Order: sequence, then C-alpha cells, then structure tokens
Amino acid sequence: MGSPIWNRRSFLRTAAGTAGFLAAMPYLNVNAAGAVTEARPLKVGLVGCGGRGLGAMKNALDADPGTVVWALADVFQERIDFGSSLLAEEYGSRVQVDKSRMFDGLDGYKKLLQTDIDVVLLCTPPAFRPEHLAAAIDASKHIYAEKPVAVDVPGVLSVLESARLAKLKNLVILDGFCWRYDKANEEAHRKLSSGELGRVLSFDGLYYTTPPKSPLALDSRPASDTDVAWALRNWTAWNWLSGGQFVEQIVHTIDGMVWSMNEQLPLAAFGSGGRAQRRDDGDVWDHYDVYFEYDHNVAAHISCRQWVGCHGEIVDRTVCGKGMLVTPYRPHIQADKRWRFRGERGNMYADTHVAFYRFLRSGTWTQTLESAANKTLAAIMGREAAHTGQRITWEQIKKNTTRLVPEDLTMDTPLPPARIPRPGRIA
Repeated sequence: MGSPIWNRRSFLRTAAGTAGFLAAMPYLNVNAAGAVTEARPLKVGLVGCGGRGLGAMKNALDADPGTVVWALADVFQERIDFGSSLLAEEYGSRVQVDKSRMFDGLDGYKKLLQTDIDVVLLCTPPAFRPEHLAAAIDASKHIYAEKPVAVDVPGVLSVLESARLAKLKNLVILDGFCWRYDKANEEAHRKLSSGELGRVLSFDGLYYTTPPKSPLALDSRPASDTDVAWALRNWTAWNWLSGGQFVEQIVHTIDGMVWSMNEQLPLAAFGSGGRAQRRDDGDVWDHYDVYFEYDHNVAAHISCRQWVGCHGEIVDRTVCGKGMLVTPYRPHIQADKRWRFRGERGNMYADTHVAFYRFLRSGTWTQTLESAANKTLAAIMGREAAHTGQRITWEQIKKNTTRLVPEDLTMDTPLPPARIPRPGRIA
C-alpha cells in the first residue's frame, strides 16, 4: 500500500494559530437538531483521513475545547491508522475513537453516520460529497463540508436538494470557503459593498501555483491496487474524482468573484486551457483562462495554472469606478483614499471552524450549502466552457446531465483509460 501523504512534522505545523480564540469561545446550549448541552462534549466524526481531513479535525479540536474525536472513516485502513495515531499523539485523551468506530472501504461513511456523533467532517475527494451530504443530513448530523461540493451538474442538483432538506432539520452546515472567515477579507469586502469604491467594473483573478498534490509516477502503482484504488491515491489527476483544477481549487477564486459581485452569479462563460506539464495517467488540465459575463457589460476573468518551476501569484483584483480592491492575500485598496488591513490576522482554516462551533454552541442556525452548490456550479460552467471551446450560459449548464462519477462504484470497478478533454472534439 502507498505511504501516508502526511508526516508528523507537517501535520503539527498545519492549522496552527487558533489558541487565541479558545478563551473567547462560548460553550452554551444549542436549540438545534441533536441538541448539545454544556455537560456533553461534541463527538466529531471524520470522513476522509487525508491531509485536509486531518487538518480539519485538528481545526475542530483547536476551535472548541469540548470536541472529541469519536469516529474515523476512509477508503484505506492505513490512513485511518496513521490519522488516529497522529491525533492521539497531539491531543491525548480527547481522541476517544476505538477500533469499533474505525471504518474503511467506500461504504465506511455509512457506518460512521450510524454512530452517535454530533458533527461530521466531510473531507474526501469531492466526487463523493453529494452522496455523503445526503446521507449525513438524513442522519441529522451537523456538517462541515470541504469545497467544492460536487464535480458535475447532477451532483450539484443533489446538493441543492440536500440543502433544502437540511433547512427543514435546522442543521448547522458550513463549507470550506475559508476566505469568508478571514478578518482582513471580511473588512475589505465590507468596504466594497458599502459603495465607497463605486460600481464594480471588472474582476480579474490569478491563481498561478504548483500542483497541490504531486502526481504519482506511473511506475509507482502497487501491483495489488485496483483501478479505483490507484485513482483514489492520485485523485487530483482525475476530473471524475476532483473536478479538475478549475473546480477543485479555482472555486476559491470563483468565491472571490461572487463576493465582489455582491453574491450575483455569472450569466455565461467561455475560455480555453490545456495540459502542458502533467505526464500522469489522469485526464485533468493544468491551466485555464476563462471569462465570465455579468449584467451591464461587467466581465470577470480568471487565469490559473499548476506548473512547476514558473512564476507564482495568487491575487484577485476588483476594479471599480473609484479604485481597485486587491484580495485575498494582503488585502488593500488602491484609490485616492488608500486602505490596507492593519489588524491581526488569524488562520482562515482555523477561523472557519471557530465560526462553526460558535454557531453550534450558541444555537445560531447557519447553513451555507446552497451558496456552496451555486459557486461549485459556476466553476463547473467555466470548466465545461473551456473543455468544449463553447460559450455556455447559466441556463444551459443547469440542464447538463453528464455524470462524471461512475454509477454503482466499487473498489473493483474497471475504469476506462483517460480521455483528456479537447475543445471542439465531437466524438
């Protein structure tokens, strides 16, 4: 089996910076589904024990002193074992998971949801998010769900229905659009929405970085791995598992775009891209250039790439009638009256969980799932516009019925060879 993708040193460094929030955390009763009392700790379950999943569990433990690790699930037993050992090493008695609440396999999440957890963290590759969300809401669990929430339009529609059902149950659900909980970006966007910069004229987002997970060498596939097991180890290489770069990663920039556009969604998209550096056996592109259309001749442009050995830059520029807002790193305003955030910044991943448990403990019903689904759909529209070479409208993308995730998937399902998207290809 492959080696774990996290080591102890990198894990202990990640998601730090939350200690200052603990003293201020309310520890109150909540009047929501599965009411939590002051005397009872919050039992947290994790589905997906990879890097982001273990980071999310660390954030949960740091954010609320009453949280305990109660159940773990992952396709691979090795990741469960590694994760439980790592968490116990740092958090000791707060890791209360035993072998009876460790579940491997593709159906492990179902068994985890049958336990008496209060909160579930959904951190698998996004292909499984719609199914996991539906099951977690059916089980009346409060949810932290990583972004994006789907990889295709049928998945988005499923999540929108799950959001409707979650509202009926008063469940607290927060997503992984973590910039929304960053103090500097919150203040920057308050200035934008106040109108002091005038009307928004355009948005330009750059996301020039390296692959978040190094592609696995073709000759490193274990002989015992099935097609699905191998794909899961290299999940960012496949559109059906990750959604590709534009959906899995650039959905953060999509969030910034929607935020700058006063929560309005784009009307249409067109773009291009390709595969320049990747040499793995997957089908994702490694660069995109996409334009989004808005009302009143307002345009948004997003350019991104995951290349090694090249210039890196992550920045959003919202151009307005009276100046320009620059986010998300080092937010500032370029205008006659300049502004730069001067306050103390925390850790956006940690701050998201601080907000989640604050909502839960105070009985403040909050649910961001519908917004997350719509931003995921906007990212899918941009991806599909680039992959096909066509201009795609919002109404058209909502009618797309293509399912990327294989139906009735098992670990033994044979997968076809990669078919890399080629714009204009008919067959």
